Amino acid sequence: MWELHPLAVQLNLQGQGIGRALIEDFEEQVHQRGGLTITLGSDDEDNMTSLSNVNLFESTWEKIQNIRNLKGHPFEFYQKMGYVITGVVPEANGIGKPDILMSKRMK
Repeated sequence: MWELHPLAVQLNLQGQGIGRALIEDFEEQVHQRGGLTITLGSDDEDNMTSLSNVNLFESTWEKIQNIRNLKGHPFEFYQKMGYVITGVVPEANGIGKPDILMSKRMK
């Protein structure tokens, strides 16, 4: 298992394919080294999803299944890249501020 962390593209440069290119390069390097899975954590410190400020210790998977992107959180970018939500770490960044765990199987 390989971990992708952190990935950030300057706000005024987003939407130009930089993040996609970085991830594709990383995935190719993992593939060449025989990696099976890439995992990442995407913080929700700024109340950007419906998983923030809720009790994630109850009905966790229901809340994950019904996640909503409220303010442009990058989890949807990662989904477009083939990553799926595999869990959360409640309060990883403070009360009501989880990490969203995502993973992708390498081919």
